[in-house]
Amino acid sequence: MPTDQPLHWDSSGVRIRTSSRRGSEAYLRPTRSSKKLRSDEIRAALEVLALNGVKSVFTSAIGQPEQSFFMSLGFEVHEELLLLSNDLSMHVPKPGRATRRALRSDRAHILDIDTSAFSRFWQFDTAGLSEAIKATPSSRVRVNADLPPQGFAITGRAGRQGFLQRLAVHPTHQGGGLGRSLVADALSWLQKRRATDVLVNTQLGNLTALGLYESMGFTRQSKGLAVLRWDVSE
Repeated sequence: MPTDQPLHWDSSGVRIRTSSRRGSEAYLRPTRSSKKLRSDEIRAALEVLALNGVKSVFTSAIGQPEQSFFMSLGFEVHEELLLLSNDLSMHVPKPGRATRRALRSDRAHILDIDTSAFSRFWQFDTAGLSEAIKATPSSRVRVNADLPPQGFAITGRAGRQGFLQRLAVHPTHQGGGLGRSLVADALSWLQKRRATDVLVNTQLGNLTALGLYESMGFTRQSKGLAVLRWDVSE
C-alpha cells in the first residue's frame, strides 16, 4: 500500500487515503449519504488498512447522520467542529489586498503556510491538499498577489452550494487583512456563479477564525460537525 497516494473503494462509497507523513494513519471521506453506505463494506476496508499497518483512521468533518453510521462501526468522536453558513445575500466588500490565482509552483509555499497555521493533526500533506482542491466539481485557489504567498484560500462549488474548504494565513502575516481579503474574494466568486449559500467549519477554540467569519456574515448552525476516529484493537 503506497502511503502517498489516495486509496479508493468506489463500491463502498468512501474515499480513503493514507498519510504520506504518518503512514500509520489514514483518512476516510464519505462520497455518498449514510443511507447508501454498507457496514460490511466499510468493515472490510478497515480490515485491509489494518493489515497494511494502519493504526488509526480519521473521518473528514461529517454531519449527524454520518456520525451515527460510523459510530455504530466503532468510531468515536475525535474533535467537534462549528459549522457556519452564509446565505450570500449581503453585499461583499472588495478585498483590501489584491489576490491572484495560485499556480502549481505555489504549492510548496501553500503547504508551508498550512503547516505554520494549523496544529499537527489538521496540517495538509501533498495528497491532502490535492484532495481538498478536487473535493468539489468546481474550485478556486487564491493567494495574495505579492510574492511570496503569505496566505491562501480554497473555495469549492457544487451546483448552487458553496464551500470555503480552507483558509490559512502564515502567523507572521496575520492581522493585516489578508484573511478577510481571501474570504471576500471567495464570497464574490460564489455570488457571481449564483451560489445560494456557502458553508465553512472551524475548530471550537479557533476564536480568531470564528470572529472573522461572523464579521463577514456567517452564522453558526445548530447542528455541528465532527471528525471521528477508529483505532485498531491491540
